[in-house]
Amino acid sequence: MDPIIALILTITIIAFVASRHAIPPFLTLTGGAFFFALLTGMGEGAISAFTGGAGALFALLGIPVYCGSVIAKFLKQDGGAERVVEDIGRVTHRPVSAAALAGYLLSIPMMCCITPFLVLTPVLAGIRKKLQCTTALYYAAACGSVISFVFLYPLPVTYAITNRLQPGDFVAGSYLQVALPLSLVALIIVAYLSGRLHACSAGSPESEETAPGSRRQAWIPVMLPVACLAVGHIITPLSILANINIALFAGLCGAAILSPAASRIPALESGTKHAGIIIFDLCGAGGLGAVVAAEGGIAAALPSLTTILPAILVAFVIAALFQAAQGSRVVSAVITASLLAGTEIVTTVPALPLVLMIAAGCMMFSFVTDPFFWLIRRTTGDSVRDVTMRYTVPLFCAGTITAGITLLIFG
Repeated sequence: MDPIIALILTITIIAFVASRHAIPPFLTLTGGAFFFALLTGMGEGAISAFTGGAGALFALLGIPVYCGSVIAKFLKQDGGAERVVEDIGRVTHRPVSAAALAGYLLSIPMMCCITPFLVLTPVLAGIRKKLQCTTALYYAAACGSVISFVFLYPLPVTYAITNRLQPGDFVAGSYLQVALPLSLVALIIVAYLSGRLHACSAGSPESEETAPGSRRQAWIPVMLPVACLAVGHIITPLSILANINIALFAGLCGAAILSPAASRIPALESGTKHAGIIIFDLCGAGGLGAVVAAEGGIAAALPSLTTILPAILVAFVIAALFQAAQGSRVVSAVITASLLAGTEIVTTVPALPLVLMIAAGCMMFSFVTDPFFWLIRRTTGDSVRDVTMRYTVPLFCAGTITAGITLLIFG
């Protein structure tokens, strides 16, 4: 069968199964990979391609995801999340902005966009009750966590993209000089759109009771990885600190040392279980991307799209289509980068705008195939229309504006 038709059928089945049945992504992605291989007649080569892709993604993100998941458990059970939200609220004086910024910041050490939302949910519920806020707090936190997760390096989306593409001209510092301001613009957009016409009726986070967690317990696990990455990029003899595995491990050690002894084993056990679920899902994405790339037919056809679209837009469109089909941002990034690797597009488009375009595409259609969509709906109790207007639409606008700015600057 033609590989493009086979891929469309595969993604359609994955999307249907994911949206209609409670089957873990690892199973749907693994089944999708072998279904695609069967349709295209790849034979046993698909098995080695799948295990190679899954293993490569585990090597890439295993330690960061584990460290981030355990840090999240420490922050949740030691009161660190409450302290982070309260401290941000003292600066912004706006609960919705504080929620958005808290989600944005916590995504960095937790290496995930859903985990910060789960950690912040009980905190935001308390603020909502005391300040008589609407569900805007939840939407702001969710959108904020997605923004940093998608755009900042070396979080999983951009880290996976650069690892798969292996662009020779990618420089992390130069990328962040562009991506960080763009992500903050996107954060302002989603905070405004998700909280528009939905404010708190009284008070401010300053009226909250003192958070149970100390500032050391709350902020050191969050800021230590960031500090390690910055020092590693600035001071050459300490460049090892710029490795995301080392930076996140330092944050985990800080969280464990500052946590009460009684909290350590429960946080480690709970975090390990949570990390296992996440990393297996990511490995399924890595395996599927590797199988599709190994088949070769789709990658060979991609350059022909440049006759219809500018080369810089091809990556954006592919990532957006994959995200619409199966929801996961990391899966979309991995598959898009796998397909583009080795094509003329990688050599003709500079690495910085190419990574930005894929990242922007990975947040365009956060709708029914996105598991985060349904988590937000369950948490807020809002209708599908409300979740669409206050989660899907803000992210769509942020992705579109980011892609437009990138195209304007680099196109």
